[in-house]
Amino acid sequence: MSYKLNLSDLSRDGDVSLTQQLVDRFAAAIESGELEPGEKLPTTRALAEEAGINHLTAARAYRRLAELGFVTASVGRGTFVRTVTPAAPIEEGDDWQTYVLPDRPLTYREQVIDDAFRYAREPEVLSLATGWPSPRMYPTEELAEITAAVFEEEGGEAISYLTAEGLFELREQLARWVSESGRPVDPDDIIVTSGARQAIDLAARTVLEPGDVAVVESPTFVGILSSARATGARVIGVPVDEHGMDVDALERVLARHEVKLCALQTDCQNPTGVDLSAERRDRLAELAIERNFFVLEDRVYSDLRFEGEGQPALRSRAPGHVIYVNSLSKTVGGGLRLGWIVARGPVRDRLAMLKLETDFHSTTLAQHIAARFLAAEGHKRQIARSIPFYRERRDAMMDALERHMAGEYRAAVPRGGHHVWVTLNRPLDERDLYREAARMGVSFTPGAAVTAERHSQTQFRLSFPLLDPDGLDEAVRRLARAIREVRRRHRQAATIPLS
Repeated sequence: MSYKLNLSDLSRDGDVSLTQQLVDRFAAAIESGELEPGEKLPTTRALAEEAGINHLTAARAYRRLAELGFVTASVGRGTFVRTVTPAAPIEEGDDWQTYVLPDRPLTYREQVIDDAFRYAREPEVLSLATGWPSPRMYPTEELAEITAAVFEEEGGEAISYLTAEGLFELREQLARWVSESGRPVDPDDIIVTSGARQAIDLAARTVLEPGDVAVVESPTFVGILSSARATGARVIGVPVDEHGMDVDALERVLARHEVKLCALQTDCQNPTGVDLSAERRDRLAELAIERNFFVLEDRVYSDLRFEGEGQPALRSRAPGHVIYVNSLSKTVGGGLRLGWIVARGPVRDRLAMLKLETDFHSTTLAQHIAARFLAAEGHKRQIARSIPFYRERRDAMMDALERHMAGEYRAAVPRGGHHVWVTLNRPLDERDLYREAARMGVSFTPGAAVTAERHSQTQFRLSFPLLDPDGLDEAVRRLARAIREVRRRHRQAATIPLS
């Protein structure tokens, strides 16, 4: 103890008591780091002998330090410096929270998601990072009329509690809709969720445990990656080509691992815009049945098809193995937070219980609104309005890429959805490009945020729904300029001689 604190010069005749002097010495040593968090302090008898004081004085000093939050005592174990710092004066702010919160730094993926939401609302930034539907397409007048009717006819029931599965009238309408894309669906197999994002999260948390293996498309929707990894499962990426997820590559993974969940978007995939071919759908369903793993089928973009014929949902081939997810977020409005799961068997019951434990149920008013909107065929009218609107922007994005980045990139024309997946012909530092693009007033989704593994290529997602054709052209022009600037800096750095 003596090498840590010098207690030989305690004043025994001054105005400050010996107890307070000890408290001050220990507090100063803890705050400076001289005494480290978790360090064991001497017993009160050892402290009394070291400082030449009464045993009761040492006990009073420790008790006061505990009251101030500097130490903690445990009978039979001793007194220890607390791992959490004591309360700071109000004027010093909330820095104390850093010591209490888990030591989990913000990941690159989380930072990218936060940037995407923030940049979308900053007028000086042209956002190519956000796949929200355009506010210009929201059916606000129709929804306002429906909302008024709901309150007039339902009264307080419009904002009352529901079961975890959700409003039955809405589930009836959703069952009718989902049945159009495959085999008939029972309303009791549907659970209404707060957007497809929650549906994906519930599915991952229901199926996966730490140490399990999950397979995802690579690239994929960032939410699928985040939810799968949050369970503690090992996440393996499978490539995507012009026919969707490479099922041959999936079979090679299955030969080496016991897979619990395979998550993918079968139609107008985010971010590539491709469809899973009929042959691969058949084989994936066969594999799920043979190997007994779940498939999470996310179809949020399936109705936003610009060309080509849509395929029946994968669920129609293996209804007991497929957890089907969809939402109104990409077609009607993300702020409704209205999604749903279709599942059957024990997994459906576990999903419903987890939904109940998570937030009881999704907002009642939005469910009443959506039920009436669907019953009145509002969604079909909305799709008919939306497709030419987003097709025009898809085409404007492809034209802008060729105008400003010809010879610099590769990108397939998406069959639907909100995104274009771009690969640069010559790689560069992705994070440097991300920062330089932001400096020039344009945002995008970097490839590392949506892939399960590292790539030597430079890839990124460009989303086109929020900007008009002129805005898309300017955004791509800024991005091309950022690419040239990053390449220029790298060339300069390569030519600087070593000293």
